Amino acid sequence: MRIGIVGYGRFGRFAAENLKRDCVVVVYDREPVRPAAGIRSASLPEVAASPVVLLCVPISEIESICRQLKPSLRRGQLVLDTCSVKEKPLRLMRRILPAGVEILGTHPLFGPESARSGIRGHRIVLCPGRGSRLPKVQKYLKTLGLEVIVTSAANHDRQMAHTQALFHFLARGVALMRIKLGAVSTPGPSRMFAEFQDVQQDSFQLFKDMQRENRFSALLRRRLIANLVRIDQELSRDEVRKMKGEV
Repeated sequence: MRIGIVGYGRFGRFAAENLKRDCVVVVYDREPVRPAAGIRSASLPEVAASPVVLLCVPISEIESICRQLKPSLRRGQLVLDTCSVKEKPLRLMRRILPAGVEILGTHPLFGPESARSGIRGHRIVLCPGRGSRLPKVQKYLKTLGLEVIVTSAANHDRQMAHTQALFHFLARGVALMRIKLGAVSTPGPSRMFAEFQDVQQDSFQLFKDMQRENRFSALLRRRLIANLVRIDQELSRDEVRKMKGEV
């Protein structure tokens, strides 16, 4: 099977390396690229002519890329995205791409850092878009050792707002404090800070997209901030009462 990958950044390179064992992989990026062995770079129209096209671009670029791909796509092709938000990309792909092109939303719940020792055992989400090829994709991904979760785009985004979006929000906030862990640290915080450092490898564009393009994220952020403020105020009241001798 030949697969075309649009976007040869960190995740595009990571995907290409894992797919080249089973597929002929051609890649396109708007910046000049020097692909790794076994991977060939090509023009966007040539990549778009592949039977399967994998979009490894930021959520904010999906619309533009779809419009560029549209003239080169033909009936029967399959286009997949890899965005961490699913409702908006699927909506844009359904609206822009030709009706005969199949569409499938994917979100690998891992990346170059978390799966540096291999993708086997990791999870990937599939969200139906258009067409009937989801079962075939699911079967192939299972041969790679992945756990496949099939769900709706709305359910995916709701769950990711509670997990990934909040976690990255906390990680960015802590990073701005420039805290350096020393030897005096219990295992829990040490693991958490290590995870915070890992997600700092992701681009700020990815962080902004997962916050702004997921319709569930803003409410969760506000609830988190309100709860932290409430806890801080309660602690402050306790300190004031203690100073006054009321406790």
